[in-house]
Amino acid sequence: MATDIAQFEQRLSAVESSLSQIQRKFGLAPSPANWVEQVSGSLADIPEEDYQEFLASCRAVRNGVSR
Repeated sequence: MATDIAQFEQRLSAVESSLSQIQRKFGLAPSPANWVEQVSGSLADIPEEDYQEFLASCRAVRNGVSR
Protein backbone atom coordinates (compact mmCIF):
# COMPACT_ATOMS: atom_id res chain seq x y z
CA MET A 1 0.00 0.00 0.00
CA ALA A 2 2.82 2.43 0.86
CA THR A 3 4.43 1.66 -2.50
CA ASP A 4 1.16 2.48 -4.27
CA ILE A 5 0.97 5.83 -2.49
CA ALA A 6 4.60 6.63 -3.29
CA GLN A 7 4.06 5.77 -6.96
CA PHE A 8 0.89 7.85 -7.03
CA GLU A 9 2.71 10.83 -5.48
CA GLN A 10 5.52 10.53 -8.05
CA ARG A 11 3.06 10.42 -10.93
CA LEU A 12 1.09 13.34 -9.53
CA SER A 13 4.28 15.35 -9.14
CA ALA A 14 5.19 14.63 -12.77
CA VAL A 15 1.73 15.74 -13.93
CA GLU A 16 1.97 18.96 -11.90
CA SER A 17 5.41 19.70 -13.33
CA SER A 18 4.20 19.10 -16.89
CA LEU A 19 1.16 21.30 -16.33
CA SER A 20 3.37 24.12 -15.05
CA GLN A 21 5.57 23.85 -18.14
CA ILE A 22 2.54 24.00 -20.44
CA GLN A 23 1.13 26.99 -18.56
CA ARG A 24 4.44 28.87 -18.87
CA LYS A 25 4.72 28.00 -22.56
CA PHE A 26 1.28 29.47 -23.33
CA GLY A 27 1.58 32.39 -20.92
CA LEU A 28 -1.05 30.95 -18.62
CA ALA A 29 1.11 30.53 -15.56
CA PRO A 30 -0.59 31.63 -12.36
CA SER A 31 0.37 35.05 -11.10
CA PRO A 32 2.89 35.18 -8.28
CA ALA A 33 1.54 34.84 -4.78
CA ASN A 34 3.70 37.71 -3.63
CA TRP A 35 1.53 40.84 -3.90
CA VAL A 36 4.60 43.05 -4.27
CA GLU A 37 5.51 41.27 -7.50
CA GLN A 38 1.92 41.60 -8.71
CA VAL A 39 1.77 45.38 -8.30
CA SER A 40 5.42 46.22 -8.94
CA GLY A 41 5.64 48.87 -11.64
CA SER A 42 1.88 49.47 -11.74
CA LEU A 43 2.36 53.20 -11.06
CA ALA A 44 5.38 53.63 -13.34
CA ASP A 45 3.55 55.87 -15.84
CA ILE A 46 2.22 58.31 -13.23
CA PRO A 47 4.11 61.62 -13.04
CA GLU A 48 6.30 61.96 -9.92
CA GLU A 49 4.41 65.04 -8.73
CA ASP A 50 1.08 63.19 -8.82
CA TYR A 51 2.62 60.19 -7.08
CA GLN A 52 3.98 62.37 -4.27
CA GLU A 53 0.56 64.00 -3.87
CA PHE A 54 -0.98 60.52 -3.66
CA LEU A 55 1.51 59.52 -0.95
CA ALA A 56 0.79 62.71 0.99
CA SER A 57 -2.94 61.97 0.83
CA CYS A 58 -2.34 58.43 2.06
CA ARG A 59 -0.28 59.73 4.98
CA ALA A 60 -2.98 62.27 5.83
CA VAL A 61 -5.67 59.58 5.90
CA ARG A 62 -3.47 57.27 7.97
CA ASN A 63 -2.78 60.09 10.47
CA GLY A 64 -6.40 61.24 10.55
CA VAL A 65 -5.62 64.64 9.06
CA SER A 66 -8.10 66.25 6.69
CA ARG A 67 -6.62 67.66 3.48
